[in-house]
Amino acid sequence: MKCCYHPDQEAEGACVQCNAPLCKTCMTDAELNEGLCQVCLRQKKFIRIYSFFRLFSCSLGAGWLILAFIIFDTSQGWSKPFTYGLLGLFGSFVINMLGLFVVNWLLLGNLNPEQKLFVALSRYSVTGQKTFLTQAVRAMKKIDNLDNYRNALFDQIIAILILQPYDLPMDWVAYLSETFKMTEEDLLSGLLEFGHEVFLKNIFENHHYQAIEPYIEILNRTEQTKLYNELIDKIMARLETADLKAIKRSQPIQFEGMAQPQQPLRREPPSVLKDKAFLTELKLIDEELKEFLIKEKRDGDWEKISETIDQFELPKVPKNTFEAARSLATQQVSQRQAVPTPLPEELEQVKADPSKTRLCAECGASFSKEQLKKYEYKGISVNVCSHCFTILEEEGHREPKQLAKLRGTDAEG
Repeated sequence: MKCCYHPDQEAEGACVQCNAPLCKTCMTDAELNEGLCQVCLRQKKFIRIYSFFRLFSCSLGAGWLILAFIIFDTSQGWSKPFTYGLLGLFGSFVINMLGLFVVNWLLLGNLNPEQKLFVALSRYSVTGQKTFLTQAVRAMKKIDNLDNYRNALFDQIIAILILQPYDLPMDWVAYLSETFKMTEEDLLSGLLEFGHEVFLKNIFENHHYQAIEPYIEILNRTEQTKLYNELIDKIMARLETADLKAIKRSQPIQFEGMAQPQQPLRREPPSVLKDKAFLTELKLIDEELKEFLIKEKRDGDWEKISETIDQFELPKVPKNTFEAARSLATQQVSQRQAVPTPLPEELEQVKADPSKTRLCAECGASFSKEQLKKYEYKGISVNVCSHCFTILEEEGHREPKQLAKLRGTDAEG
């Protein structure tokens, strides 16, 4: 990878904050400034100035709100002072946003066009802020011979495809070729030439699984069947390491029309999060994988992938902020209306005859009669939900956790 500030030199390190690749000269300067590149050092100073500006604009908005209620007579109604007060707060917000935009725009102001192009592209790949992409395109127009920096340009385009693939339009090939003034054939051949090993390393070593989709698009358009098969081999090897039992245990159990008891939040292990990200990406591109594997007569591999991803439920992501807030409010109401923890006398009744309770003997949630299954353990019949029934059988027909608590035994024993 080439240095962002000297695109004709190889990078030997990176900025500790923005991860911009730096050459030996830039690394020497960065070591004297807490590992920061010159733009991050400049940003640090700008943020200090902007924090005072933001405090001033917020104080101005609050002062305007208070002044509106002092100037206007509230005996005739609250609507007029309230409206003028809100205008002041809105004006404060707009001024803050403009100030932030100006800071981002001036951040690269002291760089020459070549430096501005590659630093802006590097920052766009990390942050996804369109302001940096716009600055990069404008800087590119001022460079006479961009072919001299072909390697550095493709380094940054590949970084964008790996880190920000969902920020690009569906037909990203046409979009990037138009943006960087090259034909689609030149773009694809350059991405394949400089990006083959980079894509594989970032996907399977750095766990940037979202890069699988653009990499498959490149292989399809350039008809690289051999490299596609190599990718499938690595996917199959990665699938072998996925802990499906741990993923199933960590998935939230949702049952329509039933309030869920409040469960304590627990942080999932990094390995489970990585496996979830991997299976999520496979589920998003299952049609492309199916078409290729059947064409290549690798039906067995497709059956294995299909069987695995069918057991994994995609996480539900809110479409917007309002939907997220509504979902959170619904969840909180459900938790308040959840079935309370059984009283000690109820526990004694359950202990006397566990088959009569409608609580799952594994997860402890409340269910209707139709949602429960009978589960036999050492002559004791209990009720468990279908999800927990599968887990208990997969883990060697062990004793359910809630039953173990009642009996004072170890659920894992």
